[in-house]
Amino acid sequence: MTSRRLALQHEDDATGLVASVFADIRRRMSFTPAIFKALATDPPALERAWVHARAVVDDGRFAAATSRLLAAARTPVSVRASPQLADALRPFTTELPGMLLVVSSLGLALDGRLPLVPPPPLGLVDGEAPPEPTVPEARGEHPLYDAVRELYGTEHVPTLYRSLAARGLLDEAWPAVSSLLTGDDGAASVARLAEAGEREAVVFDGAACFDVERTRPILDQFRIALPRNLVVAVALSESADRPLPGSPSA
Repeated sequence: MTSRRLALQHEDDATGLVASVFADIRRRMSFTPAIFKALATDPPALERAWVHARAVVDDGRFAAATSRLLAAARTPVSVRASPQLADALRPFTTELPGMLLVVSSLGLALDGRLPLVPPPPLGLVDGEAPPEPTVPEARGEHPLYDAVRELYGTEHVPTLYRSLAARGLLDEAWPAVSSLLTGDDGAASVARLAEAGEREAVVFDGAACFDVERTRPILDQFRIALPRNLVVAVALSESADRPLPGSPSA
């Protein structure tokens, strides 16, 4: 188990360039993903990552690609979740396909598998403040956070689990998450989804401007986490809609 912790800069602590980038992110997403909070400790790297990511998000092909990734995240593994847990995870099924696409694209660019283009200007536009985040986060430690880090093999706890902790639902979710991700079928689903993310990201070669090699240790953690997060979010959010095995409607 790793004892290291990845430093994250949160929105209410951000100033200057970092605050402006976070506001631009929030105009497109319902929360600021943890990868950008991790990169915020290196503002020039955050800026380069965001102009690359923004070009992917603003591309007309983005919605179709994320729909395909959402479909690819469905797993044959049967898990159960309460309606409250399923509802808490549904916002992540909206945002995580796009973040998987973004992180896959950043990784391919850093690996030299996409031709680099000159970075566009940051071009932040003053306007209305973004809405308040709708996803709560428990920023302090939780008894299960070390188990999350150990299972993922990362130094950070994804926003998905911090949100469940803030809602008092992490203890309910964790047995199903652990069973899903440690089983052969769940692991195979994660591997297939990671490959699908890279296949989709290759198409967005016109966005590839990220070349900040010093960020690789951070980016690699999110390349590990994002397919797992999406498989978990889809499996548990949709499980409440499925009949139990052996029930009359099954």
